[in-house]
Amino acid sequence: MKRLFLFLAVAVLALAGQAQLLWKVSGNGLVRPSFIMGTYHFAPASMMEQIPGMQIALSSCDVVVGEITKESLMNQQEQMAMAQAMMAPADSTLDKLFAPEDYALVEEVFNKYFGSMGVKFSQMNGLKPSAISMQMQAMQAMKYFPNLNANKLIDMAVQTRANEMGRPSMGLETVKEQIDLLFNTPLTEQAEGLLDACKKDDLFVVQSSALVDAYMAQDLSKIESIMTDPALGGDDAEAMDALIYDRNRRWAEKLVEMMPERAALVCVGAGHLPGEQGLLQLLRDRGYTVEPVQ
Repeated sequence: MKRLFLFLAVAVLALAGQAQLLWKVSGNGLVRPSFIMGTYHFAPASMMEQIPGMQIALSSCDVVVGEITKESLMNQQEQMAMAQAMMAPADSTLDKLFAPEDYALVEEVFNKYFGSMGVKFSQMNGLKPSAISMQMQAMQAMKYFPNLNANKLIDMAVQTRANEMGRPSMGLETVKEQIDLLFNTPLTEQAEGLLDACKKDDLFVVQSSALVDAYMAQDLSKIESIMTDPALGGDDAEAMDALIYDRNRRWAEKLVEMMPERAALVCVGAGHLPGEQGLLQLLRDRGYTVEPVQ
């Protein structure tokens, strides 16, 4: 995953050409339909009210399914495992992974986001490059959502509302699986991805802003065009497989087993929905009718 930093932003946003975030899955023997919603992981909970059909989906489902459950994210042991996974071995700290001139460039971009907070790049030296990437991405999101409350983001808000309505939560992945995806790839590849992102920071800022605007406006055609932009890594087949397509295939199999027994509201990063290898098409290939909710 040579361009992990760029893909992390794109993977949670990219969709197909229709202006729609919520989809109904029916037919193929299902007694009741299930629903699939594309999310942007930094979008505020209020965005949920702007998606047509959300209340119907919540009311008619038996279970809400996320990439990971909010209970897992709040579990202290899981949080400790995530924090430990973000730390680099002593012989692979940032100052050892980067040549001096590359280290200086990454430090410069890091300071652009954290300098005003009094956080020094040297304090981050023990973190893996992907951990730095994620922190910088979070700071990007805070620019677009200045009143962002980490406890009131759309993914967790959907699960919370469903739980309040008596619907349990389920996760498509475990914390360990997400740790492996984000932090257990080769450190040299993580460093290459972070450096590439820092070199293209100006482009990334522009495209990130465009992605957020497109998501909030539900302008999915624009989002798709940004996703496939080679400048953002849209031509990196290895990264697309690791971050999106391989996961889509695993998730589709889990949903095929689940939906005949329980109607589900599935909330995943919107980049998992479109295309021939997208979650929507994979379900169509298995005989289901998948259509936008109006």
